[in-house]
Amino acid sequence: AGFILKESYGETFTGCQLKSDCLQFTTAAVGTGLIEDINTRLVWLNALYDLPFSSLHFLDFSVLVETNSSDPSKWTIQKIWYHDQIFSSLDEFITKYNNNSIDKTKITKPVNSDKLFSSLKLRGEPMPPKPQRPPMLVEPDGKRYSVKHKKVEYMGWSFYYRLSPLTGPALYNVEYNGERVIYELGLADIAVFYSGHAPFGQTSDYVDSGVMLGSRSKALVPGADCPDTATLLNATFMNQYNEDPAVYEAAMCLFEDNDGIPLRRHLSYDIKSGAFYGGMLNSALVLRSALSIYNYDYIIDFHFHQSGAVTIQFMSSGYVQATFFTPTEVPYGHHIQDNILGNVHHHVANFKVDMDIGGTSNRYETLDITKENVKLAAFPDKMYSQTKITPTLKKTEKEAVYDFDFNIPKDHLVYSNDKKNKYNESKAYSIIIKGVSKNLIEEDAGNEQTVTWARHQMVVTQRKDEEISSSSIYGMFDSHKPVTNFSAFYADNEDIVDEDLVFWITAGMHHIPHTEDIPVTPTMGNQLRIHLVPHGYFDECPSIRSRDAIFIEHKDPKDPSKGVKVDRNGNSRDEFVLPRPTLEDDLEKDPDRVLESRRPNPTDF
Repeated sequence: AGFILKESYGETFTGCQLKSDCLQFTTAAVGTGLIEDINTRLVWLNALYDLPFSSLHFLDFSVLVETNSSDPSKWTIQKIWYHDQIFSSLDEFITKYNNNSIDKTKITKPVNSDKLFSSLKLRGEPMPPKPQRPPMLVEPDGKRYSVKHKKVEYMGWSFYYRLSPLTGPALYNVEYNGERVIYELGLADIAVFYSGHAPFGQTSDYVDSGVMLGSRSKALVPGADCPDTATLLNATFMNQYNEDPAVYEAAMCLFEDNDGIPLRRHLSYDIKSGAFYGGMLNSALVLRSALSIYNYDYIIDFHFHQSGAVTIQFMSSGYVQATFFTPTEVPYGHHIQDNILGNVHHHVANFKVDMDIGGTSNRYETLDITKENVKLAAFPDKMYSQTKITPTLKKTEKEAVYDFDFNIPKDHLVYSNDKKNKYNESKAYSIIIKGVSKNLIEEDAGNEQTVTWARHQMVVTQRKDEEISSSSIYGMFDSHKPVTNFSAFYADNEDIVDEDLVFWITAGMHHIPHTEDIPVTPTMGNQLRIHLVPHGYFDECPSIRSRDAIFIEHKDPKDPSKGVKVDRNGNSRDEFVLPRPTLEDDLEKDPDRVLESRRPNPTDF
């Protein structure tokens, strides 16, 4: 069929002097949930131009190949898709093309240049107009964290980290002030389900553990992926090709981040109640990995806050996987470039969170917030609507299955029943999911059986050594008989009161690509967060001991005109980088120049 490809797209798959002059292809496995025979393996191969980046240069030619054998010579073509039409064989396709009984495609390959819409090289009017570096993190007194081998310590926190080749980033034995709060915290799997009219987009259901997630995090770039101050961490894996281990440089990065957001603050400007200010910016330690899985990039952060909280952050970027635009594709996405459709898809990620709050004997309880109509205490003849909290102890695994419901907001508490604070409240941690997303695919339909972990926002189970992860590297191909059947983890409905518990938390987002996703998707609007926040665990916020805080009060409360005193808790402001003062003669020489920076004298303050 090479002559057809040449006429339609100007290139073929073979016989090219340069690789870039040949058509390339990408693959999408047809999940076994769509195939009756459990032993059949089908893969769509879709043609695309060899341009940066290829997922944005899809063509309307696909081949469905049966790949049951490990011997490629035994593979067979099952179907052909071309110009919005399906053909049962290659011969049928060629015959109908030659007798002009089908519609034909004829397009020209875009020119590969720095101005190509899919290029990541600078184009357009540069901003700022002249080179001017962005704000940067500085560590004026050196690093406030340490890392030795795989152990990290920071501001009362300590933990061990790992990059699993199968499931990606994970933490172990997370302690705060010497008390363990998390035994294991890590990514379990990522999946993305596409929709469309053409077969490739319609059945592109990826379960990313199949490509070994951890092996996809490498070569993080300081100043782009991580701050320049970050510590770059290598990852070492067993190597299937020889006896030497495979070492991935800069597979993760560790840094202390000041995000410019107040962790806490209050300004009291009423002298009667005390005129003062107290606050601090949120500086937290971040462990980051970035998984590049073909076109998509997933950035996974673990944040350790001075308030005793831990945040899991999941962000998506990278190139969208597009398909060839036709009018039949309109219900499934937007027209984002010439001949290119951005298909709607659903990202979901599952995390394993094994919490040990006050030991391994834990309970899971929700504080359900419900409405009530009551008589006003001061005016018994009038009714008033308000909310109240109702504690609900979850006793079994099925009781604990959580599906988000706007009508019943709730806090999710994990605690040990024999650990109380001084007010006789349970010393607990709260799970807050900021990224709930419902999987709209019907249960057990098609490839949904592969991602049963995405059916609910959270599942709570007894910890078992054999239940290592919610998924497996075989998930893409084993819908009929999953190697890991996550729904079986809680189908036995075991007791979860005063047990060692694991929380399987799923976050996700539906993505409808648009023109601003060209060339790659910005992370803004594509961020998911799961917070593990102390809830009665401490007598007060642990950040009250932080030297990062600033407290301001009047020197003389009775006479504000005498000014204020600023308490920085021993921290100096003597060492900062600020713009150099502009001299009059400098402005005369070059009024538009970029000011250099210098290290100022203390007298500048």
